[in-house]
Amino acid sequence: MTFNVEASRTVPYTVEQVWAVLDGFSDVAEWSTSIHRSWPEGDGPSTGLGAERGCELLPGRIVHERIVAYEPQAIMRVEVTRSEGLPIGSMISDYMVEAEGAASTRVSGKASLDLKLPPVLLKALQTKLDAKLAERIEQAFADLEVEIERRMGPSP
Repeated sequence: MTFNVEASRTVPYTVEQVWAVLDGFSDVAEWSTSIHRSWPEGDGPSTGLGAERGCELLPGRIVHERIVAYEPQAIMRVEVTRSEGLPIGSMISDYMVEAEGAASTRVSGKASLDLKLPPVLLKALQTKLDAKLAERIEQAFADLEVEIERRMGPSP
């Protein structure tokens, strides 16, 4: 069973300001309250196509991710390559930014997640998991706005 969720938020900052935070791929734990800690992995780039990171969501619950599609200031597709302590079979997340005026940006996210759990358990958890995943993306976008304000100051 595949779980698909989407969320979006308009923030009062430019695409460049939003992307400056999103593009710090392995630094996500510095601003996202959903991530306990994060670090760069591999010998590749620190951001852009092929960049890799590890994220500890909770102690002992880790995902290893790689950017598999990247268009600066537009889209970043992130794939979970493996996980520890989590029943993730596969997960792909897309993060998109789009100008909505001179100093406003729409940040959108989509995630597709397959879990390695018995079908009967997946069916029982579906509504709760859909809501929890959407909540995580929405919280990440709220955290993103707070971090942009911290770095750039209040929007005009």
